[in-house]
Parts: sequence; structure tokens; C-alpha cells
Amino acid sequence: MSAILITGARAPIALDLARSFAAAGCETHLADSILPWTARLSRRPRERLHRFAPPRFAFAQFAEDLDRLVERLNPRWIIPTCEEVFYVAEAASRRGFADRVFAPPPATLRMLHSKLEFASFARTHGVAAPATTRVSSREELTAWRDRADSIVLKPEFSRFASHTKVRPDLRAFDSVTPTPEAPWVVQDFAGGEELCIWSASVAGDVVAFAAYKPLWRLGRSASFYFETDHDPALLEMTRTLARAANVTGQLSFDVIRGADGVVVPIECNPRGISGIHLFDSDPRLARAILGHAPLQTPDAAARHLAPAMWLFGAPQALANGNFSGFHDDLAGSRDVLSVAGEPWLGLGALLDAGRFTLIGLSRGRSASGQSTDDIEWNGEPIA
Repeated sequence: MSAILITGARAPIALDLARSFAAAGCETHLADSILPWTARLSRRPRERLHRFAPPRFAFAQFAEDLDRLVERLNPRWIIPTCEEVFYVAEAASRRGFADRVFAPPPATLRMLHSKLEFASFARTHGVAAPATTRVSSREELTAWRDRADSIVLKPEFSRFASHTKVRPDLRAFDSVTPTPEAPWVVQDFAGGEELCIWSASVAGDVVAFAAYKPLWRLGRSASFYFETDHDPALLEMTRTLARAANVTGQLSFDVIRGADGVVVPIECNPRGISGIHLFDSDPRLARAILGHAPLQTPDAAARHLAPAMWLFGAPQALANGNFSGFHDDLAGSRDVLSVAGEPWLGLGALLDAGRFTLIGLSRGRSASGQSTDDIEWNGEPIA
């Protein structure tokens, strides 16, 4: 029986992957630098939930903890699901188990995570990414002030659309202060429909793929309602980029589909995202990642996270006068936390959200910012 180690246990998608691999006959383990309530309240064996040091703040100890887990568990794959992917790949490259990590090597991860380098890479391989320029000072940024209504500003290394300013007014434009240590990028605005893609590849061959419309979301941040999109152009683009980078691991994209049908990737996240929920923990997903099944795409039309739908979606719907649409979407899709034999997952998700919210408030951060505080990577050297 193969062992699988899934890191980023705080993410609900980690539990989806764990169930998929377990159904495929694997011994699955979860690990994180916190002990998330969602994983703790699941009915998984407690001894298969592991903790390591926070990689952003204690990398040397994290690398040691991960090395010990690998030695003890002998996993076929280590599958990162969150921002810790950068630290997992770095630790693996230094300690000799990179062949077990379901993620690209550190240099490729950096290129994919950089809003500038990814756009250049995509255009080099014939994919219509928007023109993107790095700015490292207020003086460099000022040159774009007259074009503020036709550009997007974002930190070169960022997540959840944090700090992104789309066609900013001059007050928002002038609030941006790039530095050489924390550069921003200026990107041409691409108008159209926003979509998200999650994929898994082995040696550049896409083995699992899900594209979806993030119809309910918190501002411009992560979505909590996912409607499957079957546009073949999305899979074609993903295959082109996975093959070009020879990726073994996960590639996720935020894309814009224009009125002409052209797909424009605006950024890449080389990790898991919510599209995994659309597979309903099907063992075929695990078998595809293990190389035992052909390309897998989800059967689900739509899925949602019920706690977030009620906490954030319902107030949005009431404010926008769209409660009937909210009700229809809720009734027409299944809650990904409503899993047979797992009655406490929803409570666990609420407890985890409350933890990140309260700690974030005490430190002047958003809940989403706090959720990645100890695992995020912003381009700095990893000591």
C-alpha cells in the first residue's frame, strides 16, 4: 500500500485529496504547521495528522520535521495544497527527496508564482498573457499614472488577489509604494469573464483538470461557489503551459475569457485551489495522479462551501437584492463539507475561519491574510 503525505491540512481540499487517495487504496497522511479543526474533527485516524514547524518563520526546523516524516512514512508522493509548496520543494531539494514532491522544483515554482515571469513565459509559448512590467519604486510607477484606468496593479508575489488594484482611481494608484525588496507589476487590463483552473500534471502531461466560474466570492478573493466550465480552450491552454514547463505537480490559473473567446491567463498559482472539490473525492483522481488512469475531469456541475455561503454569500445576496439567485445556487449544488460519515466538517471549517479571523483582527490582518501568514512566500531567499 502506497503512503501519501498531503501538506496544508488547513485547506478543505486537503481532505478531499486524502479521501480520494484512501478510496484508491493508499495510506493517507495530513500535515501542517497548525492543527486545523476541520482535519481534527474528521473521522480520519488521529495518528495520521502530523505537525511541523511553521516554514516561513522556522524553515530549518520545518525541513528537519519534514525530513523525519518522509523517513518514517516513506511516501510515494508529498502533495502540497497551499502556500507551503515553496518551502516543501526547497526542503526536498536540499535534503534529497525532491523526486517524492508533487510540485515543480524551486526555480520553476518561482517563475510560475511571479506575476512578471509567468506572463513572459506564457507569451513565449504562444499563450496570450497580458503585457506585464515590474516597477520597483514610486518613480517607475509614476510613469503609468496617466494610464491608471487601463491597467492592473498587484504585488509581484501575492495571493487571493490581495492588494490588487484593477483600473485604480488616482487615490488608489498613489497609495502603491513599490520597493526593490517588494516590487509590484503593472499589467494591461483584460476585460471579460473571470474563470479559475486547477490541474495536475505528470512530466508535462495533464492528468486531471477542472475549470470553473467563481460565481460567489469574498470581494475579488477566493470563491466559495464553483460552477464547472467545459470550454476546451481552457484545457488546451493548460496543456500548452504544463508541457512547456514539464510540470509534475499542480498548476492553477486565474484567467479572463474575452468576448471573442480568447483565454488570457492573468496569473498562475502552482498549488491546489477549490477546483479539486468538483471531483467529489473520486478515487479516479488519485489514480490519475499515480499514473493509473487517463485524464480526469469532474462530473459535478457545481459545488459550494456552505458555511461561507451563509456567512458571506447570504449578506451579499440580500444587499444586492438577489436572494432568489442565492437560494437557487445553494439548492442546485452540493456542500463539499457534507460528506457521509463526516458530520463535523462544517463545524471544523467554522472554527478554523473563526481562528484566522480573530488572530487576524488582533494583528491587523484579514482572515485570508492570516490563513497564510506562517506559510506564504513572497520571493525572498529561503534561509
